Amino acid sequence: MKKRYRLEAVFIGLTLGAAGAARAGAAPAATPAATPAAAPAASTASAAGFGVAPSTAPLQVYQTGETKSLPPPRGLTQAPDGGVFVTLTRTAYSPERLPTDAQIITPEEFKKYGAETVGEAVARATSISVPMTGGLGTLNLAGIRGATSNQTLVLIDGRPVGGVALSASQDLSEIPIEQVDHIEIVRGGVSALYGPNAIGGVINVITKRATYNGTPLSHAGYESASYGRQIYRLDFGSRAGPLDYFFFGNRQWESGFRDNSDASDDNIGGNVGLSLGKAGKLLFDIASYHSNAGIPGELFPAIPVNQFDNGVEKAAQTPNARQLTDTNYIRSSYLLPLPMNSLMSLRAFGSQRQVGYTDPDNFVNSDRAEQSKGGEVQFTLPLGLLVGGNFIRDRLDSRDHITPLNSYAASVENWGVFAQDTMRWNAFTLIPSGRFDHNSTAGDSKNPRVQAIADALPWLRFSASAARSVRAPTIDDLFTPFTNFGGGFSYQGNPNLRPERAWTYDGGFELHQDSASFKATYFRANVNDLIQTTSDLASTTINIGSARRQGAEIEISQVVNAYFRHSWNYTYLQNRGIPPGYDHPVALAMSPRHTVNYITTFTPFRHFTWDNTFQYLDSRFEGNDETGEKLNARLLWGMRFSYEVRQMEFYVGGENLTNKHYEDRAGYPLPGITAYGGVKLRLWG
Repeated sequence: MKKRYRLEAVFIGLTLGAAGAARAGAAPAATPAATPAAAPAASTASAAGFGVAPSTAPLQVYQTGETKSLPPPRGLTQAPDGGVFVTLTRTAYSPERLPTDAQIITPEEFKKYGAETVGEAVARATSISVPMTGGLGTLNLAGIRGATSNQTLVLIDGRPVGGVALSASQDLSEIPIEQVDHIEIVRGGVSALYGPNAIGGVINVITKRATYNGTPLSHAGYESASYGRQIYRLDFGSRAGPLDYFFFGNRQWESGFRDNSDASDDNIGGNVGLSLGKAGKLLFDIASYHSNAGIPGELFPAIPVNQFDNGVEKAAQTPNARQLTDTNYIRSSYLLPLPMNSLMSLRAFGSQRQVGYTDPDNFVNSDRAEQSKGGEVQFTLPLGLLVGGNFIRDRLDSRDHITPLNSYAASVENWGVFAQDTMRWNAFTLIPSGRFDHNSTAGDSKNPRVQAIADALPWLRFSASAARSVRAPTIDDLFTPFTNFGGGFSYQGNPNLRPERAWTYDGGFELHQDSASFKATYFRANVNDLIQTTSDLASTTINIGSARRQGAEIEISQVVNAYFRHSWNYTYLQNRGIPPGYDHPVALAMSPRHTVNYITTFTPFRHFTWDNTFQYLDSRFEGNDETGEKLNARLLWGMRFSYEVRQMEFYVGGENLTNKHYEDRAGYPLPGITAYGGVKLRLWG
């Protein structure tokens, strides 16, 4: 089996090397930080004729942007699959040449802290915030560099999960880790390639895809955890001639930390690819998610600090409220190799999300039907050129069965065209790009971006970017009718909202060698027409003057020896703006100054691994100008032990081992010590 994986690794390395050499005037795709075999692989590929136009050979992994469900063995500091990063340029780009504002997260990393969903997987990435309000079945919305979730774009294989106007659809808790090959993150504005809502950056979930022949490689697992949590998981995939397929599924449920916080989730999905030789390749992706969760609600007033792990904290404010969520999506792609090393990609996609919420004690019975559909065309051309365009239509049907006057339906359409060029001169790379968008409610926008990367020395890289980005108002922001929530509190949308527009900048450097790397980045974002909700009883959504975010990021990773490795990231954030009711800049809500994540891995003997994870989050306030409920600083500690024997892995772990009282949002207490344990089994393959 090891021999086969080595052959696969060599084959992928050959094709990637040939791709880099085929670009006119291109420097080798790998930097001096790559493995020593990288350069010989590229030259061997050219000599063997692997650099011919794709129209004369089967479509390979680097051309499709899809990845393996089980990567071949690699060096301790080598990037996944030896060199594919899609999100930065919308094409296959070498991870060995990434700027400091880009990051890859692999299953090998996020299993160290027991992540079960993408929301948990990215929660310890650099400059990413994922506030939790509970356990299974609760929303996980991510923000980057102090940006809100509405300013952070979430993609699955390049497909916008929430369209352009459906913010709640970006719930990362609905994407299970069984589906994930790896996660690509680009921090800073990237509307030049992906359109609206990418002011903070992009989180792109790259799903698993089988690219090898033989008996289906399968993984099965079971996990049990505190508060009655049970998880069953399965995935399998293989390749038979021109057909490749991969399927996944899991089922999990828990009784919950608080009263009425029981939940059950089901995920199922997969993909199929059909290679057509010179005629290209067809791809189909489909997935379905179902959740049935109790909603304990916000405890008000806030819980005293000394009330932890007792009846007061575990009580439900809404003891009979429930939410049912059903999400489905489908994507089809056609990839056609063209002469002169070009490629055409056609994609069509659609998703729907149905959310029903009932609370009989407060006379609430409502449901939301969110739909997003669209298509995309992209041409990868010679000399590093890329052009394309897409169209997306989002629709929201919101029904209030108690007060029908609160019901409404609205839609938003967005189309855009984009272009990019990747230019390389020896060790210098320049990537200019730009996009024009027309939004049916926000109007027109033009968003340029430029990325520069320079390998000054074999161990030193500089990078910088400047970009203009836009955030379109959501359908809820614009069209929610006057809704009376009782007690004198009401809310109404604002159809006159202007889109948020921002200039983002960053610059940094990286020091790297085979066993260690150090990255430092300064970033800044100037946002105009920031969208916020007023804090009065008759609230609405308005544009405020401006906001300025700036800070610094530091990332360090080191393989000390065969037994010990560690990594940490630190973010300093200054997030100031002019919210409603102010005429001068103040600190904006939920903006911690300091965030630190530290992970250690100790392998004292073969097959045994001991992981420790630490997360420090500085204090922050629920309101602007350091008002409202203060959430105290916290330090969380997690630990995981695993042992591998043959094709099985046994593991046990725990979170919040110091049993700290903490909340990510005021009024939503999170549990103290939680324990988990399970087994994973690899079948065949």
